[in-house]
Amino acid sequence: MGPDHVPDWFWEVLEATRPRLSALELWLESQPREVLEAFALAYESAADSLADFSEGVSVDGDVWSEDSTEDLCMRVVGQGCGLWSSVIEGEVRLEEAAQMYLGRALPDCVVPWDEDVSDPEHRGYQSPWAIVQGIYRTRFAEELHERFGVPEEGVRPGG
Repeated sequence: MGPDHVPDWFWEVLEATRPRLSALELWLESQPREVLEAFALAYESAADSLADFSEGVSVDGDVWSEDSTEDLCMRVVGQGCGLWSSVIEGEVRLEEAAQMYLGRALPDCVVPWDEDVSDPEHRGYQSPWAIVQGIYRTRFAEELHERFGVPEEGVRPGG
């Protein structure tokens, strides 16, 4: 899948809130259910387009597990469209992105998210991918992955 499948508004939200997780938390809390679902779907779709998690990624001679590869891809997406596009277009290899994930080589475009959240119920969901899960659970008393479906066409976030 190419970069056209991730909506521009998704990248705009990440860019506007990064690196303050509490800013993303506040924005997500103000959105309706459909936008939270669309945000999660866009995030997952962007990460899925980077690698087949089950194949792992080779880093320093070791092949990472499926979970570690998924975490890596989620972190790449969390850095925004710039890094994600660079990996998609082959300008940055996923193995190089893994070095960033490990904190060994942080170019200017990579700014780690802080882990501060406003709502104590969101502790434990302290990443841009996980926070949407925690907010959904807190607001709607259900797990996003259990309800996850394709949101209605044209759902776009409000202010």
